[in-house]
Amino acid sequence: MRSFVLLICLFFSLPAFADLKTGDAAPNLLGKDGKGNDVLVDQFKGKVVVVTFWATWCGYCLKELPALNHIQNGVGTDFIQVIAVNQEEEVRTAQGVLRQMKDRKFLTAYDRKGKIGESYGVASLPNLWIIAPDGTIAAHHIGYGEESLSILAKDILRILEKYNPDLLKQSVSQAN
Repeated sequence: MRSFVLLICLFFSLPAFADLKTGDAAPNLLGKDGKGNDVLVDQFKGKVVVVTFWATWCGYCLKELPALNHIQNGVGTDFIQVIAVNQEEEVRTAQGVLRQMKDRKFLTAYDRKGKIGESYGVASLPNLWIIAPDGTIAAHHIGYGEESLSILAKDILRILEKYNPDLLKQSVSQAN
């Protein structure tokens, strides 16, 4: 009985993490920008939104950010928006790392207290979410590796094809 009570106490003392699944509405608030304005998923309706939660101490995050920037630079912002949400760090600390990235096109949001990450269920970094143009969760990836980029690209193409098939047909015909 004592073990059971201890287990119950431990359960209720753990932080509550969101249990988001594919098809669920994405939490709207992504943090604050460098000027203190809210960054909201709703601002990017109609686009595929790639949201990554990161920190300056996370080595894999620092490998993922340039790759995401390459995607943002290559595709542009008409159909995709990459947003890097810095987790629980001083804005100045994150900006110091970001300044080193040349030609940075993705947006940055700051989650100083970790509440936004908590609403997404972020327990480890990097933690990447793909939000469909209708504002629903389309995919979720934890961690980073070289194979991550091809999986991410396939997910983005799959989502674009589902929500904007004419775009892909137009791109293929222009390439020929």
